[in-house]
Amino acid sequence: MLSYTLIAAAPLTSAQALVVACVFGPTLACASTGLYHVLRLHRRTVTLDLGLMANVAAGVTVTLMLLAQLGLKRWFEIQFGNGSTDSSELALHAAFEAANGIQLGMDVAWDLFLGLGTVLLAWNMWHHPRFGRLFALSGAAIAIALLVANLGVFPEPPADAGSIDLGPLVGLWYLIITIRLARSARWAADQAQDA
Repeated sequence: MLSYTLIAAAPLTSAQALVVACVFGPTLACASTGLYHVLRLHRRTVTLDLGLMANVAAGVTVTLMLLAQLGLKRWFEIQFGNGSTDSSELALHAAFEAANGIQLGMDVAWDLFLGLGTVLLAWNMWHHPRFGRLFALSGAAIAIALLVANLGVFPEPPADAGSIDLGPLVGLWYLIITIRLARSARWAADQAQDA
């Protein structure tokens, strides 16, 4: 949650941004694995397994996207940051747009996997004794809205297309889930002991 907040809100140096970009995706995969194990203590389903796989894929995809964004930015700074006049402005713009299109596609892929994973994990909260219907409905609704918003304006990010960026709302839902997970530690330990 901290790495997501830093990416979304804090101004970072190049080195700090690189560290945060390298941390966010793997920690999403690890946190999703923890959630998976707590949900699995109640009941293991195919949708639960697929939800974990989708969130792990989201972690990989967001890492690729963030590193592509940082690499693209750095490459253009190195190549053209000195005000070089040997390249035409048109060629520079075309190169940037082509590379930007690739990272925009990765951005939508990351939202696709995260949305799918969130819907599937939320689905498995419906009858879970530590989560229940409120967590299930809110997670599924937010994730479906995220998918609709992103696919509806593809390839532009929703905020750039005049729509709402639901990423922070998904992040808030996962923060609430993380707090609920922490408060479920004793329950999880008891369930694991009984198994």
